[in-house]
Amino acid sequence: MRARSGHIKFDKKVRWKNLVSAFRPLFLKFLEETQQLPEDMESVDVLVEENLRDLRSNRKPEGYNREGVMRMIFPISNEVEFYVYGRGKALEVARVTEALSRVLQKYRLKHTIEWDQLKLLADKKE
Repeated sequence: MRARSGHIKFDKKVRWKNLVSAFRPLFLKFLEETQQLPEDMESVDVLVEENLRDLRSNRKPEGYNREGVMRMIFPISNEVEFYVYGRGKALEVARVTEALSRVLQKYRLKHTIEWDQLKLLADKKE
């Protein structure tokens, strides 16, 4: 499957704070699968802790919106959700999204996956 974005939308009962225990493995899996894991693990620990601080306070985290091949973005929304967005031709957004879904399943966080739901992508198709 070729997709530019993979959206993980959580069940209505899931709150931001419910992601606390799953976030570190989820974030590390994202960086590993997208080959964006830096040699300096200290910087990763800082990013994880910043995101966990928000989640513990039941707030939307920042995610990973750095320059790179793929991004993990938590949009401003009333829903608990995030998406993986990739640029370029050799993207593996579907594979990465499904790997993240498996991590969430281990932590029993109910969710669904939708593909290419970004407004700007929908506009380009018209």
